[in-house]
Amino acid sequence: MKTVLFVCTGNVCRSPMAEGLFKNAVRGRGPYRVFSAGVGAVDGQPASDHAVRALREIGIDINGHRSRHLTADVVSQADYIFGMTHSHVDAIMLLYPQAAEKTFLLREFDETLDAYENDISDPIGGSYDIYCNCRDQIEQGIASMLNFIEQTSTSGGAASQTPTKQTVAIGSDHGGFDLKHALKLHLQTKGWIVVDYGTVSKEWLRGRR
Repeated sequence: MKTVLFVCTGNVCRSPMAEGLFKNAVRGRGPYRVFSAGVGAVDGQPASDHAVRALREIGIDINGHRSRHLTADVVSQADYIFGMTHSHVDAIMLLYPQAAEKTFLLREFDETLDAYENDISDPIGGSYDIYCNCRDQIEQGIASMLNFIEQTSTSGGAASQTPTKQTVAIGSDHGGFDLKHALKLHLQTKGWIVVDYGTVSKEWLRGRR
């Protein structure tokens, strides 16, 4: 059995939709265990109304979903982990570096997209149309990542069959933020896993001027 984990921030919009869409996509395609979590989630929250509605529109029910915080135990159970954005992948790498070789960006396997298009933006607070667009992006990502899983895993779903990815850690002070960010994007387009140790903005410099 292959265990797949989807990760976003609050586990109430993107990753619950991904969980529901993936379950629907693999129905009848073999044994999968699928769940989701959030790097900043509060346990026990329902999926957002728009997320529930967007999936109900295509015949998928996630009304019973309840959020969970990403923990070491959740990470250890997964054979594959898929983040919605580069920042989610970075957070997983920082918190659980042992999961590096099984952690991926959901849409990184879609060869029709440029690297800057791979992130799936948070629809929270947006209109229903924004949620539907988010749903469609997730569905597109699942189609390509499912091909990746089925091509690189054994029948038992061992994540050890996935290709090894190079990992690098980078960091800078506030003055080097722009250069660090450019380097990070360049490495990610080349297929590297980048763990960003900060800083995360140039706010300190602005305050000093």
